[in-house]
Amino acid sequence: MRLAVWDPDEPFRRWRDALMQHAKETGLAIDVIDACAEPEAQAEFALVWRPDADWLAGQMGLRAVFNLGAGVDAIAPQLHRLHPGVPLIRLEDAGMGRQMADYVAEGVLHAYRRMPDYAEQQAQQRWEALPLAPRASFTVGFLGLGQMGAAAARRVAAMDFPIHACTRSGQAAAAADLKCPLHALDRLDDFLAQTRVLVVLLPLTADTHGLLDYAVLSRLPQGAHLINASRGAVIDQADLLDLLQSGHIASALLDVFATEPLPAADPLWRHPRVRVTPHVAAQTLVGPSAAQIVRKIAAIERGERPGGVVDMRLGY
Repeated sequence: MRLAVWDPDEPFRRWRDALMQHAKETGLAIDVIDACAEPEAQAEFALVWRPDADWLAGQMGLRAVFNLGAGVDAIAPQLHRLHPGVPLIRLEDAGMGRQMADYVAEGVLHAYRRMPDYAEQQAQQRWEALPLAPRASFTVGFLGLGQMGAAAARRVAAMDFPIHACTRSGQAAAAADLKCPLHALDRLDDFLAQTRVLVVLLPLTADTHGLLDYAVLSRLPQGAHLINASRGAVIDQADLLDLLQSGHIASALLDVFATEPLPAADPLWRHPRVRVTPHVAAQTLVGPSAAQIVRKIAAIERGERPGGVVDMRLGY
């Protein structure tokens, strides 16, 4: 069988070597091809990151497409239009959960220990110790509790911060072991009103696009903090900037933006209460990802349904 790799950001040989190694260990005969270099070659399986639409349309024998990364909003509509019925399979953690937990934990501690205030004092050459809020009052709210959200929530809970979460249905597989209050999206206002640090880890869908606008974010308590490591278009960036300017939102740690790279003229770059990172909260790791993809192909070959198949109706 042939597995085509379309990933302009990673040297093909790294994917080829890792995939071939795991295929050998699994007993699968896989021919790994570089789709960017051989766009005319046909394959049964494809491993992609933002593939060219013409290339994807020309792949006539696809049995499954694996998306590099946890979010599938860039590929799901395109695949459904070009190849209805071909399953889209996302990576399930593959080392990204630990990275996301690190990123969110740092952001929560940065907010709790009042580092944005100390940065402001440093700019003013002010030497003044600031009081800390009781840890038990510093509730961290997770908007989205999929695999990335659950990994981050476990880390933050282990740091003795109270946590709660909000999901589309008010249910989540991780809720049982986290033992935290869980809200449905139709109770978003109640959830936000109790949140000192809002961690946004939602998929980008028709329902979540622009969800966090001025009216919604205003439901956060005065002086709340925001961490967004999901998709930039979930938040209205102009409204967020207004709330930062007014002080209603005390700080923001932003890894994702509606336009990436973030344009040089965007005021978020220069806002003293904003930290910008270049979509690195949870990066795809070649080794663990290759091992997972080979396991999923082996499951398909056995006639089984692998984990991570995207529900095209929901978009995740």
